Amino acid sequence: MRDESVTKAAVAVLGNLVHALGSNARNWLKDYTFCNEFFVECFDSNDEQLKETASWTQGMIGCVFAVSG
Repeated sequence: MRDESVTKAAVAVLGNLVHALGSNARNWLKDYTFCNEFFVECFDSNDEQLKETASWTQGMIGCVFAVSG
């Protein structure tokens, strides 16, 4: 398992990328298996900030797929 600070940074970067790319992020998120496994790891953590960041990132991903077009 990686250091939690690395996991926090990675989930934040993922969320920021999805936010910045918007619907263009759909193409590289088609294989959502990695993200699901990554989020499970985040939510299994005892770090509340990590859980909040992961939840925000999931929301960003959800928004990208909810947008029509």
